Amino acid sequence: MENSSSFFENRACQFFPCHKLDAPFNCLFCYCPLYDKNPCPGNPTFIKKDDGKIIKRCTDCVFPHKAENYDKIMSILRVKKEGLSLLSDDLNAFHHGGELYELSEKKRGNILDFSVNTNPLGMPESVKTALREHFGDFEKYPDQNCRLLKKNLTEKYAAGLGFSMPANFLTLGNGASQLISLAVRAVSPKKALLLAPTFSGYERALKSCDCQICYHKLSRDSGFSLEDDIFSSISKAQPDMLFLCNPNNPVGKMTKWNLIEKIISFCEERGIFILIDECFIDFTERSHESAVFFVKDSPHLIVLNAFTKIFSMAGIRLGYLFSSNISLLKKISFLQPEWSVSAVAQIAGLAALKECDFIEQTKDFIKRERDFLSGELKKMGNTVYQSDSNFILFKSMYENVDIFLLKKDILIRNCGNFRNLTKNDYRIAVRSHEENVRLLKILHTASL
Repeated sequence: MENSSSFFENRACQFFPCHKLDAPFNCLFCYCPLYDKNPCPGNPTFIKKDDGKIIKRCTDCVFPHKAENYDKIMSILRVKKEGLSLLSDDLNAFHHGGELYELSEKKRGNILDFSVNTNPLGMPESVKTALREHFGDFEKYPDQNCRLLKKNLTEKYAAGLGFSMPANFLTLGNGASQLISLAVRAVSPKKALLLAPTFSGYERALKSCDCQICYHKLSRDSGFSLEDDIFSSISKAQPDMLFLCNPNNPVGKMTKWNLIEKIISFCEERGIFILIDECFIDFTERSHESAVFFVKDSPHLIVLNAFTKIFSMAGIRLGYLFSSNISLLKKISFLQPEWSVSAVAQIAGLAALKECDFIEQTKDFIKRERDFLSGELKKMGNTVYQSDSNFILFKSMYENVDIFLLKKDILIRNCGNFRNLTKNDYRIAVRSHEENVRLLKILHTASL
């Protein structure tokens, strides 16, 4: 094969696969993967606007918008190191923790993964038992409406809230990521407001719908806390949709309950949809402060959660969202592929909902190990940001800590591709005590 340009696919493009009709062309004409690279290896034109802003115009660029340059692009993007294909952080904008498949098979089998934030206690034994016992059910189509799972899930929330939650306020899906994408498509916002830093999945979903995105920068000096200045950002941006992650990823910090209440009320008065992601809330000691409490009286509020993290069910894919906006939920269901929630996921979810002691044990374990990890990281001279969840964000005085650890078969999350963070910011999951000690010992050798 002389050239691999035909394999570049920009599937987010609304016209894809238009360029397949003409052999010399491909989606490099629509999307340049080097656009954000500084300095850009091409020859873009820079234009100064009337307001003083300088923008980049690539319409005159001959590189990389030619098929024969595709291999050159990939040589810039991809670097082979220690058995790992590393994508440059500023280009690999939507990388997630736990993505080990660029590693060689041998390397992957030896990796201790601190980059993914699932429960260190693993999947509950009761869930594994239920899956084995219901193996025969996997031959049948699952309940497309997830009736029993919806009933049990709303009853569990009702017990915590102190009032009933109708089953039709709930939609389930193939993990939180699918539901984020579906919610964005259902709302169809023209403009959205995101925190910086926060989970990149919101931006990915919004960009796929050609939505203008504004950012509210969280202050490093405040430990990346969400504060009252969010209201001025909402007023200035006037978005159709706001995304909050509580506790926020990659920081792990919970937002104050009264501030969440005020933000929901502020958005409701202005007809702004607000999606609050609570996928890590069950790891915190403030899990009772769920925004689901406000769903009944706030039709513009969408609250997201998943079984992925707390029950370590990442491979099973089971997420859910609450909203009292029935027309919105109907639209989400219409957009959702049939049988999105498998029989495996429904059986696992039903078993997991019975696990009350497991969640309390998890909270106790996480707090103890998080305090231990944070304290030891501080002793090494790192800046450690307060976390209420099962992961920790810290800033190191050293560069390439992740590469150093990878050589020792430990994977951590470099946060350089999170907006408002740097390549010296790292996120680590809280794992077992023995694994945490191993990480700290190796980190200590790097700081000597």
